[in-house]
Amino acid sequence: MRCEQCGGKIRGKAYTSVTGRKLCDRCGIRLQGRTAGVVAGGGIAGGRATGGWYARVRRAMGRPPKS
Repeated sequence: MRCEQCGGKIRGKAYTSVTGRKLCDRCGIRLQGRTAGVVAGGGIAGGRATGGWYARVRRAMGRPPKS
């Protein structure tokens, strides 16, 4: 199975977005972070910044992405 965002091969369990897209872990985590940034009132710029921040925090804490 391939990620519908980046086209990379999905290893393990796929992240399913609200719209039904199948994403790899990396793209799923970034989508969650961007969504949080936009919902918090940051607009597009806040969403992009929060997406990168969220991905780095998750990686640093060693937590697997939630499905």
